[in-house]
Amino acid sequence: MTVPRRLRAAAARDDGSVTVEAALGIASLVVVVALAAAGAGAALTQIRMVDAAREAARVAAMSGVEEGTAAGRVAAPGADVSVVGGGGAVTAEVVAPARGLPGVELRGRAVARAEPGAAP
Repeated sequence: MTVPRRLRAAAARDDGSVTVEAALGIASLVVVVALAAAGAGAALTQIRMVDAAREAARVAAMSGVEEGTAAGRVAAPGADVSVVGGGGAVTAEVVAPARGLPGVELRGRAVARAEPGAAP
């Protein structure tokens, strides 16, 4: 039995469509995995910022603002650390860009009560 000419022409137009669909599917999958990895990295960086701010505030409450700032820089290398004391409390803020997500800044903030007799 022979295949009619119209059916052969219709089948010829579909040649390569599976290849294109597979290429688009794989590219979409790569983009989704890359975004998931960037999101996971941002979450870990956010946790690091909060931990660094907590450590900076704790050290500043016991030893002074200078030492707290130094502790924050050690805990989060490359991040901007600011520690401010006053009114019986110390506030530390740590800010860093999210790697893999341009234009996104992650920040951690912590407040600690100043220890009696601690350096200002």
